[in-house]
Amino acid sequence: MDLPWLDHLSMLSLAVLAAVMLIAALRLFGTRHVPVTAEQQLAGDGDYDYAVDHVEAHQASLDRFSALATTPSGYDCVAELVPETSRARDAVQIRVVVDGATVGTIGRKEVRTFMAAMNGKPARCDALIVAPRDAARHLSVRLDLAWPPRIS
Repeated sequence: MDLPWLDHLSMLSLAVLAAVMLIAALRLFGTRHVPVTAEQQLAGDGDYDYAVDHVEAHQASLDRFSALATTPSGYDCVAELVPETSRARDAVQIRVVVDGATVGTIGRKEVRTFMAAMNGKPARCDALIVAPRDAARHLSVRLDLAWPPRIS
């Protein structure tokens, strides 16, 4: 049976359309995993008591973790601490990155302490993304760090 609308070009067009729709669906609804590149590991104490600053400004990035963070223990992940310096080599800020997305920064008062421990290079540590108890609050990011920070 020969169907005139099902020639090779039509089948190719349908396959390309299906592939594009699959890619779009995965980008919208899929979880993206970016490999951690920081070689240094910061020592942790298992308490996850260091709260990341400025998470409110990064709620758009954190929204993709919202479904994962609703579990009782939160979303267990690895955070990279990426220092950004000025031309004068003074630490301006340290970004906290999870799966390739910036989710906050290290507090301004602690930047020098972290930079000294990290030797100015990126480092990684365990982290939790925790859902708020009430709807009016935002997701929070907590790091597993021993204080003062040090390389393990």
